[in-house]
Amino acid sequence: MDANGLRFWMLASADQWKPIPDQSSLDYDAHCRRLRLASEQRLPQWSHATIELESTALARLAQVPQTLDGYDTRAFWEPTSGKILATGAVPRSVPIFTSEAGNPPTDLVMGYDGILYVALTSGAVLLIDRRDRWLPVTLQIPDFKAWRLAANPAGGVWAIDRDNRQLATVTGVPFPTQPPGKYADDIFRPCEENPNPPRLVLWQTSNLPAEETFIAIATNPKGDLALLTWLTDGTPHVRMLQSDLAWTPPLTLLGIRYPFSLSWVTLDRVAVLVSDLLTEAPVYAVPKPTGTIAQVQPVGDLYPLHQHTGYPFLHNLTLPPHYPTVTGSAPLHHLSLPSYARQGVAIAHAALDSGNLQTEWHRLYLEAVIPAKGEIHVDLAATDQPTLPAKPNWFEHSFGATQVLGKPSGVWVSSPSEIPFHPGLLEMEREKDRSGLFTVLIQRADRQVRTLQGRYLWVRVRMVGDGCTTPELAALRAYGSRFSYVNHYLPELYRETVFGSDRDAVTTATSSDFLERFLNNFEGILTPIEDRIANSHLLTDPRTTPDDAIEWLGNWIGITFDPAYSSSRRRRLIQATPALYRHRGTLLGLQQALDIATDGAVSKGSIVVLEDFRLRRTFATILGADLADETDPLFAGLVTSGNSYVGDTLFLGDETRREFLSLFRADIETNSFKKQAEEAAIAAFFDQLAYRTTILVHQEVTPQDLGLIRRVVELETPAHVLSRVMTASSPLMVGIAALVGVDTYLSAKPKPQPVALNKSQVGVRDRVLRPASLDPRLGGGIDEMESVLQAPIATLKSLPIAEFGQSFQLDGNQSRAFDGHTIAQYRWTKLE
Repeated sequence: MDANGLRFWMLASADQWKPIPDQSSLDYDAHCRRLRLASEQRLPQWSHATIELESTALARLAQVPQTLDGYDTRAFWEPTSGKILATGAVPRSVPIFTSEAGNPPTDLVMGYDGILYVALTSGAVLLIDRRDRWLPVTLQIPDFKAWRLAANPAGGVWAIDRDNRQLATVTGVPFPTQPPGKYADDIFRPCEENPNPPRLVLWQTSNLPAEETFIAIATNPKGDLALLTWLTDGTPHVRMLQSDLAWTPPLTLLGIRYPFSLSWVTLDRVAVLVSDLLTEAPVYAVPKPTGTIAQVQPVGDLYPLHQHTGYPFLHNLTLPPHYPTVTGSAPLHHLSLPSYARQGVAIAHAALDSGNLQTEWHRLYLEAVIPAKGEIHVDLAATDQPTLPAKPNWFEHSFGATQVLGKPSGVWVSSPSEIPFHPGLLEMEREKDRSGLFTVLIQRADRQVRTLQGRYLWVRVRMVGDGCTTPELAALRAYGSRFSYVNHYLPELYRETVFGSDRDAVTTATSSDFLERFLNNFEGILTPIEDRIANSHLLTDPRTTPDDAIEWLGNWIGITFDPAYSSSRRRRLIQATPALYRHRGTLLGLQQALDIATDGAVSKGSIVVLEDFRLRRTFATILGADLADETDPLFAGLVTSGNSYVGDTLFLGDETRREFLSLFRADIETNSFKKQAEEAAIAAFFDQLAYRTTILVHQEVTPQDLGLIRRVVELETPAHVLSRVMTASSPLMVGIAALVGVDTYLSAKPKPQPVALNKSQVGVRDRVLRPASLDPRLGGGIDEMESVLQAPIATLKSLPIAEFGQSFQLDGNQSRAFDGHTIAQYRWTKLE
């Protein structure tokens, strides 16, 4: 409500706009929260007959897709040799697997778990570990023929059976191939020692319409699974697998027919390859499932294909996807050449209801971006009924367009918002006549009385662009009912004298109406000034003061901000200052200061503050934090460590019980005549940990935040208290914080990562792992390994081979398929 008592109604979210059938080319961008012209990619019209398109697409489907690993080394199927080759470490290719005769692969996928998954013509799935931990494993179940695969970020792969229209998953890994250790006879051994054996599990039987043909599946790094199908006429459908294991309603891809490959471009966009369009890849935005069939046009960005061979997308573990080229593969990127609709229309989902039939709608404000060749037209209609007439009387208000005599045109306002001290919703730099706040007086052009009156205000937005740029509307606000300077401050002879149906006559405006609109020019300037004066108290409120006034407000109460504090943290610090001053120097005050500095890390449990007397090793322990301080140069090893060991120095029980005395003082006499000496010894022991505080921080905190925490602790801790900030490696700290979900920090089990120097704790989380590369030469193998393997088996078995300064011999007890034809049952082992 402004200084004159006017309220406003706002349209600023996606659910407040709806398209007009056959007219709308507007789209709501949820990322930047603006209404804009929709992107449109004009695809070429097909010149070939349907049967030619289908036959070409089927021929391309017969090609075996290639796969990439995390190091951009590539594996592909070579039909002439019957081998899977890998390349990328060096220019040449090296064989990594030889297929059985008559059972070639239909798909290759490098998994997130370092395993190469191969779908075979027989319907089986072959698992080849690229770290050489175990021998290849073949999985197959009855009535399922794996045809296409997609890597699952959680491990394993998805598989589809095109013939039987089914979906399955491959999970688990075998035990490493190594001689088993000897077990004592009295040690129990379970029947199934591998808790996660490899298995192929039928996921569900598809209930999709029989006329849909399975074409491709793809997953993104988040784990979303998309299925591409054809209708009988080649119309492509894309479905998503939901968490309840049901397929979403189909998403119809417009503008193409018979696509033969699918891949994710971003987490919410998919790309397809089309037989007769080898110069670019159509890309479609995947909207959230609505429960009904949806149709989508290609996005406006151009995704060119350079030297594309016509084969399917490569299976890739990262974004963007790769497509095969004559020289290898290339990533799919878009060109900055947007293609927007030239015009579009949208209408407010519901009318703005003032609740009063006598409402005179006053002024319109837009927070918008209007390019040089863009226009926004807002059509308004007022009714007394909650339904829009079939032929409403729309009254146009233009922004960014050339002004037309007699037509209301909006003007740019230098303030970010008419609301006092509000930063606006655009979140971008303002530019005169191009971006920021625009306003116009609501009126009916060509009417004798131009005031727009009625309880319900209907809003229709029309945008115009040049195809390369688009206007953007972040918010629309309409004010009412009008505060008239004429009616409030001038004699009655200046007031309007035309009423009823005469007001709607199409003619020149009355003199009173002209005076009303003329004085509203001054009202439009004075009212925002009055609003700022009336709401000046907002400048002293940390929640509403502008960002550039936060330092000024903090100086009022003697606050100096750490440079690492964000704007939101500074606001919370000013707001909490009274409580901080009351509790400063206490444990509660330190917790409050840390909570503000870390955006609630203390409340979430990722930072735990405790006094060291709780670390008495007789009854408390912390898992995941090394509290030893014998090497602290300030104490020269004189301070007792707070570490506890179950079964050694850890005693669980009441601290007042006498039994714990033997754990820290072996020389204390414990008879009934030495009670006073015992109590003195206990007090001396407790005093060793008095006036000390430990701040445990979860080790995943960034170095910048850890430095901020140390500075806050130093500032908020009293001079006589010694504080230390330590990182804890375990997310759950038993004995310190025990309320799971309230004051205990829990996290998902971290995945093993390669060791990082000066960061990793070997054996705790990270592991020394050989790179899971498709090309074995990336891991330091012999560059010309395949040339060595041309000798006969007998020769290779009898003679060590020296190549590039390394000696190798063949071990007949193990297996390594460098070349499946010659030495599939032998392994190269390095000679010491």
